[in-house]
Amino acid sequence: MKSFLKKYWYVIGLLGWGLFLLASKITPGYAQQNLGSAEQSAQPATQAVTQPTLLTSTLYLPLVTSYWADVAPNFGVQFYSPLDAANGLDIIAQGGAQWIRVPLNWAAIEPVNTTPEYYNWSALDYSVNNAVTQNINLILILDGQPSWVAAYPMGPVSNTAELRQFFGALVERYDGDGVNDIPGSAIVKYFEIYNEPDNGKVENCIYGGCGPWGHNGTGYASLLQELYRVMKSASPQAQLVFGGMALNWFEDEGGPFVRSFLEDVLNACRGQTCFDVMNFHYYPPFRPTWEPYGKDMIGKANYVRQRLTTYGFGHLPVICSEFGWSGSGSWGSDELQSRYVVKGFTRAMAARLPVAIWFMKHDSGEGGRPGLLDTELNPKLSYLAFAILTQQLHQALYQRTLTIAEAGSTQMEGYVFQAGRQRIDVIWTEDGTWTNPNDDPWLPFTAVASRLQVVDKFGNGRIYTDAEDGITDRRITVLVGGSPLYLIYEP
Repeated sequence: MKSFLKKYWYVIGLLGWGLFLLASKITPGYAQQNLGSAEQSAQPATQAVTQPTLLTSTLYLPLVTSYWADVAPNFGVQFYSPLDAANGLDIIAQGGAQWIRVPLNWAAIEPVNTTPEYYNWSALDYSVNNAVTQNINLILILDGQPSWVAAYPMGPVSNTAELRQFFGALVERYDGDGVNDIPGSAIVKYFEIYNEPDNGKVENCIYGGCGPWGHNGTGYASLLQELYRVMKSASPQAQLVFGGMALNWFEDEGGPFVRSFLEDVLNACRGQTCFDVMNFHYYPPFRPTWEPYGKDMIGKANYVRQRLTTYGFGHLPVICSEFGWSGSGSWGSDELQSRYVVKGFTRAMAARLPVAIWFMKHDSGEGGRPGLLDTELNPKLSYLAFAILTQQLHQALYQRTLTIAEAGSTQMEGYVFQAGRQRIDVIWTEDGTWTNPNDDPWLPFTAVASRLQVVDKFGNGRIYTDAEDGITDRRITVLVGGSPLYLIYEP
């Protein structure tokens, strides 16, 4: 990672969080070997569990416009490497990823000032074609600006005409209209303008990782307006994505991010067309900030939407292009990380975020172990939880949150999904110390069903029937703990 990201995660670690941040088959043996004792007692392996047969063949297509009435599953992963099997693309695709967010390197495409017909697209074409072959949607982050046009990889350019020329050629390259396109006409629709542009410390951006726009929200808004016009001229279907904001750890809290940045940009964009998709990042160390607005990531999404509405942009979609949990450190563990894969993506769907990106694909070896894969690209427990999540919810649409009356306790959290005619609840318990995996309460949950399939986050489980308790009343009670369960209501 870039030096700024090292520093960012190191400081979070000092806050007590340590959050720096399969082969082709997932075998029951692998899952069973890695289950904790509490999880084993919750889900005795008395019966092999097969995946439920869905009662519809409806296919929920990827995003194609700025608006989504129904939000399909949004499972994405952050990459920083070329997209190929050697760097984990195949295993991430096999795990069910639908989105990949990856920086592009302008300097590699145009190392010296030239014209579009001489751009070197080979490396980017390679990654894009590989991703499209795996049916994965891409979000390309503008990055790696060449030194002849910019002092910083994501900073202001000295000549916006050169940026407009490059950006227009980039969008045209992947618009699929057959003119000046990538061989094979692979399509990319989503282009993000820098990462964490709300950073206010220029020294953090020397080697990349962020854009130093925090104190120049008006300038960032002007750049968005310029690039928006260029993009729509090249491809009306392309979508301009606001740079994923940290929107936390502000300067007045000792961090590098500017509290007023979002307001500054939205105010400068008022009455203008600046972007198609709003975008933020979320990490649990800052959860208390957003809890007044909603649970965990949902609270931050609600806050961002409130700000958009205030400035006249409430109709635009919101995504989360980075979120995650540490796999090590004083507050991290493989167990908590694997739990949060399920919790995070489930809450993102409940927040109606059409895209959510797990940070990141693999452990970097620099602390925190944020990846779904280890440093050797072997699957971790978090990967297994991700693969089971995508299996269970790949055709599911969020319906509602369980009420307190249904859950039976404020410490029970659950979300109702629909896959065709089948109901699926994702449910777990959580107390006030949500970084301790050992003290979440075990509480009973009663489902109104005649037959219920209960699957844990690693794919182990069993089927319960109404008459097991000796009473036929369409009531099935299961014990729920801190590790998420899938409750699949069978007809």
